[in-house]
Amino acid sequence: MSRGHFIGLNHHRLMLADRIRMETYEEAIRRRVRPGMRVMDLGTGTGILAMWAAKAGAEVVAVEPHAVIEVAKALAEDNGLGEQITFVRADAKTLALDAPVDLVVTECMGNFFVTDEMQPVLRDLPRHLAPGGETLPRRIQMKLAAATLPLWREVRFWDDEIGGFDFSAAIPFATQAAYVVHCEPELVCTGTATVADFALVEAPDRFELEARLDVTMKCRLDALIGWFDADLAEGVVLSTEPGQRTHWGQMAFPLPQVSVDPGDALEVKVTLAMDQGLRSHYRWEGKVITRSGEIAFERDTRLRFGGAQ
Repeated sequence: MSRGHFIGLNHHRLMLADRIRMETYEEAIRRRVRPGMRVMDLGTGTGILAMWAAKAGAEVVAVEPHAVIEVAKALAEDNGLGEQITFVRADAKTLALDAPVDLVVTECMGNFFVTDEMQPVLRDLPRHLAPGGETLPRRIQMKLAAATLPLWREVRFWDDEIGGFDFSAAIPFATQAAYVVHCEPELVCTGTATVADFALVEAPDRFELEARLDVTMKCRLDALIGWFDADLAEGVVLSTEPGQRTHWGQMAFPLPQVSVDPGDALEVKVTLAMDQGLRSHYRWEGKVITRSGEIAFERDTRLRFGGAQ
C-alpha cells in the first residue's frame, strides 16, 4: 500500500472539507450503487465512501492499512451502519476476500493523480471483481497547460536577501522541484492538452506526457500546470483543473521565466517514473518558442540537490 495513505487525521479532515470531492463522490455513488450490491471501499480512511455505499443499500467491505480504520468503525456504528460494513485492516495487494465484489470505490488519487503512488494497487483490483464488476472512478485523464503565477513565491523567494546574505545560488535547485499550487483559470496562458487517458485499472507506473502548448495571451511564464479529471459515473466528472478549489490543487513544474505573446508556443515532455521504493520522480524538458528564438529547459526532481536522490 502506498506510503501516501499513512496520513494523519488532519489530512482526512481536509479531504472531508473538500466540497467538490464530497459532492461529486456522493452523487456518483448515488448513481452507481444499488441495493444488494457488494462493494469494496479501497483505502477507506474515515469511511465516508463506505457509509454512502451502505446507505445506498450495498454490502460493503472497507479496506484500510492504517489505524484510522478504528475511527471509521466508530463512525459507522454511531451512524447505524455498522452491520452493513465489514472493516478490514490490510494491504489491498495481499488481501484475499471471501467473495468478489461488484464495484470497487476508491479515492486513491494524489496530486496530478500519481503522488499517492497507488498504480500497482489499482492494477491489482480486477482480481477482487466479480464478472462484469467495475470501478469508481472508471477512467482518468491527465492534462497540462502553462501559466503565469504572479503571487507564487516558491522560486522567487530565493531572489531576496536573507539575513544579510545573497541566497540566489539556491534558485537552480529550487527549480528542480515540483510544487502544489492553486492556479486560477485566468492565469493559464496557453491551450490545454490532454496528455494521458486510461482506465483506472490500467494506471501505469511510468508516463511520458508530450504536448505542444500554444500561447494565448501576453504573459511571463512561470510553470507548467498539471492536473487530472476522474470519470466517476455517467455525467459525473471530478475535475482538479485550475479554478477548482480541491485539496489536490494542481502540480506546478517551474519553467524559464520568459515573456511570451500569442503566437508563441511551448513544446514539452513530462516524464513521471516510479522507482523501486514506490516514489514518483518527475522530469520535464522542452523549449519555449518565441519570435526572437528558442529557450530550452530541462528539470528533474531527482537533481534538486545537485545529484540523484
